[in-house]
Amino acid sequence: MINPLAREISAKIVYYGPGLSGKTTTLKAIYDAVRPERRGQLLTLATEGDRTIFFDFLPITVNQVQGMGVRFQLYTVPGQVFYEATRRLVLNGADGVVFVADSQRAARDSNLQSFENLQQNLEEMGIDLARFPFVVQYNKRDLPDLMSVEQMRADLNALGAPEHETAANAGVGVLEALRDISGLVVRSLWNELPKSAPRETPAELLPPSPEAAATQSVRPRGVAGGIVAELQRIVDSGEHEAFSLNESTDVVRAAKTAVPPPIASPDVGISFAPLWEGADTATVVEIEDAIRQGSHKHALELSARALARLLESLPGTLANESPMAKAGLLGLDGREYLRFCRLVLMPESAVTDKDALFALYMLISAKLKAQAI
Repeated sequence: MINPLAREISAKIVYYGPGLSGKTTTLKAIYDAVRPERRGQLLTLATEGDRTIFFDFLPITVNQVQGMGVRFQLYTVPGQVFYEATRRLVLNGADGVVFVADSQRAARDSNLQSFENLQQNLEEMGIDLARFPFVVQYNKRDLPDLMSVEQMRADLNALGAPEHETAANAGVGVLEALRDISGLVVRSLWNELPKSAPRETPAELLPPSPEAAATQSVRPRGVAGGIVAELQRIVDSGEHEAFSLNESTDVVRAAKTAVPPPIASPDVGISFAPLWEGADTATVVEIEDAIRQGSHKHALELSARALARLLESLPGTLANESPMAKAGLLGLDGREYLRFCRLVLMPESAVTDKDALFALYMLISAKLKAQAI
């Protein structure tokens, strides 16, 4: 998602693969490379024999991307076969996927099964993997009894996606894979902008392709050639502390005070109630009426109860998880959800029309994401 209001590019990247292939270890290695004040909460959802982790962070500022900062939400899915519903839930709304394969010979069948499962889930979501940001990690290259990269490529990367040999336990190769998926995702998001929108071309944002590089100057465009070049500099130098933002930048100030895109005024006759069915339809109508009449606290409380019911109804293995965990797996922005929770606790006299509209925005966002599952 590109948010011009916050001057920020926000993207969801999912690390997919069989159970115990090193997805969690990969994310922890990336997490450890980010300064604590620049990363969100590392949330672990324990399952039997596997884990699901997600976090989001503000890694770098690249002013040449129309002055926008970049924030990635990184998720990993449970690899065990019987967690299919959770995998689909986490994969929903992804902007890119990193497939983490286990290089050990004994894991070949589980790699193939997981890769087939990824393709099937994406197809059911209307996504063609060949046209989707995708990177492959051949993990555990530091262990004995491994398959050759050539064999793994034949099994898992007929598409010719960027690939990396990694040893996630030692943090080897994981930032390089993040660099590649980040570049692919940002280019994809930029290409989805309306053609009429004033923007730079992707070639101006990212380093040239290998083919184009042969006929161009070796000096990259912009500051270090954009997002990919900045990530490459961090990888080459080992300056993991560079995953940070300058406090003086407009991007930081905007991100800290960001509000969602404005919702159309109820006065124009637009209603979001048709998105719901049954009793919740009437609840949304009541929320909209309360906002129109200035009963902002009442609208906020109604939105909170409706969102709680929606989270409770999510399928799969999440029934006993916390609301925060469910909101994260659904794809809601963690900072926005925390802001929403704080608003619910505010006294009536402090609640404004913007607060009530923000609560309705959160409810609508959750509903749309849930419908896509």
